[in-house]
Amino acid sequence: NSSIQSREAVVSTQSTGYADEGTIQLYTAFSRDTEKKVYVQHIMEDNGHVIWELLEQGAHFYVCGDARHMARDVHQQLIDIIQLQGKRERKEAEAYVISMENSFRYQKDVWS
Repeated sequence: NSSIQSREAVVSTQSTGYADEGTIQLYTAFSRDTEKKVYVQHIMEDNGHVIWELLEQGAHFYVCGDARHMARDVHQQLIDIIQLQGKRERKEAEAYVISMENSFRYQKDVWS
């Protein structure tokens, strides 16, 4: 879909600029563009310690993309990171994510 591709290009250009300035830490995964499929949750798992440190410093977490699979998998990976890196029980990690959502620190821009 060309609308989604152009939206991704705008987000990518803006985000890359912020990352270059050091304003944000940007992790991207475009699974269709590479021979080896790398998904967002794989990058998150590899950088779980960094994500946890940033969350504990008050970072905001944004997810953009497919609502049916990617967003669900990313959500579960975020809970896993909080549980593992934060040394929390599963219910505590889930409550942490709910708290992030309620304080607008975890936002999703997803579509089907």
